[in-house]
Amino acid sequence: DGEAVFTLTLDNARLWTPETPNLYTCRVSFADDEVTETFGVRKVEWGTDGFLLNGKRHIIQGACIHHDNGLLGAVCDPDAVARKVRLLKENGYNAIRSAHNPCSKALLAECDRQGMLVMDEYIDHWYIHKTEHDYVDYFNDWWHQDLTDMVEKDYNHPCVVLYSTGNEVSETAQKRGIALTKEMTDFLHGLDDSRPVTCGVNIFFNFLSSIGFGVYSDEKAKKEAERAEKAKQRGEKASKKKAVGSQFFNNLAGLLGDEFMKRGATLHGCDVKTRDAFANMDIAGYNYGIYRYKHDLKKYPQRLILGSETFCNDAYKFRELAKQEPRLVGDFVWAGMDYLGEVMVGSWEYADYAETFDGGPGWVSAGSGRIDLTGKPLGEALYTRVALEADNGPYIAVCPVNHTGDRHSPSAWKMTNAMPSWSWTGCEERKANVEVYARAARVELVLNGHTVGSKTLKNDCLARFSIPYESGTLEAVSYDAADHEIGRCKLQSAGGTTRLTLDAEEPTAKPGHLCYVRLRYTDENGITKPLVRGNIQVQVRGGTLVGLGSACPFNKHSYLDNETDTYYGEALAIVRMGDSDAMTIAASDSEYSAELTVPAQA
Repeated sequence: DGEAVFTLTLDNARLWTPETPNLYTCRVSFADDEVTETFGVRKVEWGTDGFLLNGKRHIIQGACIHHDNGLLGAVCDPDAVARKVRLLKENGYNAIRSAHNPCSKALLAECDRQGMLVMDEYIDHWYIHKTEHDYVDYFNDWWHQDLTDMVEKDYNHPCVVLYSTGNEVSETAQKRGIALTKEMTDFLHGLDDSRPVTCGVNIFFNFLSSIGFGVYSDEKAKKEAERAEKAKQRGEKASKKKAVGSQFFNNLAGLLGDEFMKRGATLHGCDVKTRDAFANMDIAGYNYGIYRYKHDLKKYPQRLILGSETFCNDAYKFRELAKQEPRLVGDFVWAGMDYLGEVMVGSWEYADYAETFDGGPGWVSAGSGRIDLTGKPLGEALYTRVALEADNGPYIAVCPVNHTGDRHSPSAWKMTNAMPSWSWTGCEERKANVEVYARAARVELVLNGHTVGSKTLKNDCLARFSIPYESGTLEAVSYDAADHEIGRCKLQSAGGTTRLTLDAEEPTAKPGHLCYVRLRYTDENGITKPLVRGNIQVQVRGGTLVGLGSACPFNKHSYLDNETDTYYGEALAIVRMGDSDAMTIAASDSEYSAELTVPAQA
């Protein structure tokens, strides 16, 4: 065995950037063996000038994502991965955080191709358990090999610009964990010194766990399980399981709101319990610590700060501050797309779509995506696009008018449940809460030709209005400081006719590849009717139905069934095309039916 090192020159190399993701292929042959590797040419630097890509500052505007692909579950289908990356980029994000495990090869390949930066994250804990059967028992023996494998797998991907050693590891508040932070940072530098290293630290929860709040232990868990078993034997109802670790803190934030977590992070004790660990990484990862940014940038003149996990409603504040403070290198919102698991952590749900609110059977997703489980951008995604200056707007989103004033399940991870619809049949004269997102000096709201509100925008790109619902045309008009119109958008109410409409995201499909078909209750002009609901059955000819469901966080159907309920008038079918010239998707409920034929791509 031996090692050979070659230096090759690429004349006039085209650089890889998010805007121009140029890629090259290296093909290496030795005897009968051949290896092909795709790579890009780019340079990453970090320091007091911020995060630099090819010598130019880039503000990282990212979204945290989990590994699953919505209705498909954990399967890593390249088509689903490509769609996820595309949707995130279309909605204003230039980076993703692999929360909380290393990326798949398929995801990195798509990020390379589409120009999406990646924060490559290792794990969700170190040596302190978060659950009884997590990886802690193996961590000490395996972290060196795990990090080595991660770097060797991902090194040649130009999209990977940042490594993260962990997420919300309260170990960073302990002497042993502070030393481990440096050891892991140095080890990664030994493997790859071309990328900075961070770790996502929940500043407030580091402090709380250091004084004993919410800490998991196997002993406590064992005693709780024994109590539950004894109660079961006596025929008694077991007491509710005590939340610990991440669940404890999530529940706390859900009940007390996002301000609780952000204000808590400003306590002096939070600085004490994080500063040494932050000194042992290249970029300090702040989970929900936006109110510390200005203070800490001044107090620690060499510190670089990354919002490694943030709330949606802080996107505008982050962007404006980052434009002035290059050492604030970026932000990753929780979360870019909804995901399976962590049920109810981010859902605002009502009784008509959820049978219970205890997080038990039927709850399947977190409900905390700016883009929902079916890939539909919500009002929060429109807000993010404007806040991060991917678009100036205006956009309109409306909270479900049929639920104005109703109680919903609590969450700190949802800014709003508004959606881009003005079709709320039967809600006439009921108060409608309307949101307008715009980069402008002033916005005006116009209903059926009459101005019903005007708001000056200051320190945000969001204006809220409350008006009586009236069907028709709702328009938002944005104005600059000189009161010149600079943008306009409108929502139109659906008409009286109802039909079932099928729309494929792409006009054709490749044999063997996925095709996404949206099922909607609409009027004759294709406007969605969110208050029409039904159970839809789907049949496919010339292909295979591989996923069917709605975006509802509460769903008792299997996504593998051929029947689904709708959620605010919509559902999604995911179909794999067979080896034929065309594929036909037929959908029907007790009253309506529709059929769509998708031809094979030439």
